[in-house]
Amino acid sequence: MSTPSPEPASLFERVGGEPAIRGLVQAFYDRVLSDPQLAPFFTHTSMERLHRMQFEFFSAALGGPVAYTGLPIAYAHHGRGIGPAHISRFLDHLLATLQEHDLREQDVYEIISRINLYTTDLTARTPTDG
Repeated sequence: MSTPSPEPASLFERVGGEPAIRGLVQAFYDRVLSDPQLAPFFTHTSMERLHRMQFEFFSAALGGPVAYTGLPIAYAHHGRGIGPAHISRFLDHLLATLQEHDLREQDVYEIISRINLYTTDLTARTPTDG
């Protein structure tokens, strides 16, 4: 009789849990805030609150035990002028940040895939907007 294989770790656990997510969020936003096309979106933003909300968001999106307590994504980003080119730059910075850390390639692409699910909410566009 064989023993069942252990339940696969959540993506949150595979990337290193809370300390790793906090580090990834810090490194990611260091990149984003250094980007002249993205930095203006954060001019009047509390960095402490941004990091806290992004930690919650990434933790929840990666299957961690942390609940996201922020506003709905579409509501928080509505009317901010975020377009597809901004999302592309944002995701490029996320991909570069993830690749700098010692993560498995499969996990990197799974993270990008999960964050891509929110693209419509970030641009506050619906599929019928064209």
